[in-house]
Parts: sequence; C-alpha cells; structure tokens
Amino acid sequence: MSDTHLCRALQIDRLDYLPGQLIVRVRSDAVRPGLESGTLHYTSAGAKALPAEVESPFAYLRKNAGLKGVHPLFSKQRANVERASVSDAEREQLAVLSSVAHAGSEDLTGLTVVSVDPSVMSPELLRHLGQAAAVEFAEPMPARWLAGSWTADPVRNLQWGLRAIRWFEAPWVDASQVGVGVMDTGIDRGHPDLLALDSTYRHGSFAPGDPLGHGTHVAGTLAATANNAVGIAGVTPCRLTMWKVFPDQPWSGSFYVDGERYLRALHEATTAGVRVLNLSLGGTASSQTEAILFRRLREHDVVVVAAMGNEYQEGNPVEYPAAYDGVLAVGAVAETLRRSTFSNTGEHIGLVAPGSDVLSTLPRRRSPYRHETDYGVWSGTSMAAPHVAGAAALAVARFPAKSAAEIREHLLRAATLVPRMRGKSWTKAYGSGLLNLERTLR
Repeated sequence: MSDTHLCRALQIDRLDYLPGQLIVRVRSDAVRPGLESGTLHYTSAGAKALPAEVESPFAYLRKNAGLKGVHPLFSKQRANVERASVSDAEREQLAVLSSVAHAGSEDLTGLTVVSVDPSVMSPELLRHLGQAAAVEFAEPMPARWLAGSWTADPVRNLQWGLRAIRWFEAPWVDASQVGVGVMDTGIDRGHPDLLALDSTYRHGSFAPGDPLGHGTHVAGTLAATANNAVGIAGVTPCRLTMWKVFPDQPWSGSFYVDGERYLRALHEATTAGVRVLNLSLGGTASSQTEAILFRRLREHDVVVVAAMGNEYQEGNPVEYPAAYDGVLAVGAVAETLRRSTFSNTGEHIGLVAPGSDVLSTLPRRRSPYRHETDYGVWSGTSMAAPHVAGAAALAVARFPAKSAAEIREHLLRAATLVPRMRGKSWTKAYGSGLLNLERTLR
C-alpha cells in the first residue's frame, strides 16, 4: 500500500468508538465495604470481598454481553490482578476491587476498562449499566486517530514552516531541560537527526519500532537537531518523552489508538516531568474519563497542545481532545498562510501553525505502511501541533515563572493576524492567528 493510499484510508469511515470496549466507573463507596480489612489479597478468597451490588452489573455483562475481561485502569497493582491464580470471573472481581484499593488518587478510583462482544454494544446496554446502583457511569471507549499525514514531493519544501513562524528571527533560548511529552505511533531514536536528543521511550509491550512513521515525523518537527550538517531543524531540542499509544497494525484499514494504553499514558504524564504535551491525534467522541485526565493535566501545570483534526471536508466535526477546556487547539495553514483545506475550524481553536507540506524525519527502514525513509513531506494538523508544542517549550524556558495557563495565553497574544482574518482578532478558522516565535520569546 502506498503512503498516499494509506493516508487516504485514514481519512474515511471513521469510528466514534472502539468496538467492544467500555469504560465503567464503579462507585468507590459501594466497593469499600469489601476492603474494610485494609488489605486486598489477590486470591479467590480476596475476590469474594466484592460486594454483591458491585458484582451485579458485571454478572449481567457476563451473561448478556459476552464479557471478555475487566482491567483496573489506574491501579498500581494491575500486574497482581493479571498474575493471580484465579478463575476468569474472580479475576474480574479482583480488577474491580483493585481499581478502588490501589488507584493512588481519589479522582481516579473505580475506573475499569471492560471488554465485551462488539455485536451487543448498544445504547440500551449502556443505559442498563448506568442505572446500576454501584455504577457511577458507563461509556464506550472513544476512538482516537492520527491527525495527519499526506505525502508530497520533498523538493516542494525547504522547511517553509520555520520561516513562517519567524524561527530564524527569534532570540535563542535553551529549552533542552524542558520536558515535552508526545503520544503517538513511536519513534526511531536512531535517526541521525534525533540521535542527540535527550529522550525517553515508553512503548510498553508494543514493539519499539514506528512502522507508520507518524510519531517520528512529529518528533522531528518538534525537536530535530539543528546545525548538525544533516537533514532538518526542529523547533527546539528538549527532554522528549515518547509514549507509543498506537499498535503497529491498522484495524479495518485505519490506525486507532489503543484506548487503555492511551488513557494510562495521560495519567503517567502528570508525574513524568513534562511541562508540555503534544497530541497529534483526535476523534469525534468526548469521554468523561478522558476529561478527568485532562483536568488533572491542567492541575499539574502541563501545557497541552492538540491537533484540531483534518475532517473539514467531511463535515468539519468538533474533535477531542482539542475541544476539552484548557487544551491549546491548533489548526493548520499552507505556505500561502491560508487555512489548509483539510483543517477543521471551530469555537475552540486557539491558533494556527504550518501544517501543509511539512518536511520532517521518518524512520530509516521501510514498512508495509510507508515506503519513504529518512525524511518526508507530510500534511495535517498533526504537523501543525508540534510547531506549537516546541514554541510552548521555549516559552516555558524563557518565562519559567509562568503557569501553563499563562503560557497558553502568552502564545495566543503573540500570534500574528493573517490576511484571511481581515483584521479580526479571532476567527473560527485561524483562532488568534499564526504562531509567532519571535514575539513569543521577546
């Protein structure tokens, strides 16, 4: 499959939710009577401590929905649940108990990921679960996909984006100690333009490669080494943490985030030392669970940058996480400084950045999903977002006393109005205007 065909496939027939996956939050006060001893034993006897009213909705799923598994989303003892020598039903009971006993934070207690037969997923099933006395809410797992990438002839591009954001005119600021997180398809850390980067790679049980190349492209735009006599320059070097949250194979022709891994990564970002988080991904469904995690990121003073999405010509839907409160939503412009034809618009847009024909790094090896190697020109709001994440890292270094909210507002105030805004200070297509690095750092 060619890159162009793959990228076209990623733009159509999108799912709102991942089939067969639910997030069920049980009420912690309903579970705690079973934890009165103060210790949860990961045994058959320990499983029996789950109160009957809490077990009831899961028994219903077991009988009527082909329950396949229950996983405590934020328990610090997940491994003990998986290793326990118990029956499947007992493991599910231990998972629910552990989701309360070992969540580590009150606002994350009781959250479980539940797998069921996709064919029985329905609004009626969710309503039934939500009406259970021990269930706070039940929601389908939202689908999240990548907000890029089309390929083009590299000779069309000599990093016009850096010129557009006035990178060359900006004063030098050292952001090498600023932590920036990226949640994506992975990274080729051995790429010559990324080799010198201070990076941490959290791929978990996924293979360390990046077959699609999206994460490597985003990382290069953000932080590729400048002045090393090879390739390109990123916006700024930084301490990069990459979370691989996408599997290496598409599902029904498209790449969707691993929902459980992604939600856990959002939680990990609050304690991983990152000040900026780049999310070049999105989807049309909102989520109570995801919203909790973005609130926690705000409370931990993380500047969250997210792509607006590329579905303007498919109805221009509102996409998340860009539309959550406090997230800096980024649209894309072409070299003409007009909105890229694919770039979504909306009331939640913050600003725009270069997103059409962006030259950046790609993995050194080909894959079944990408024939280009080393460097490539891709388009998407995925490509615009890391320009802004890099600028946010520089702003954090330049103004260390500013909070995440203040950094966000500073970037918006420093943006440049573009001609298509016709003198307005804000529009649904361009937000506050084009990212301006020179103004941001003065």
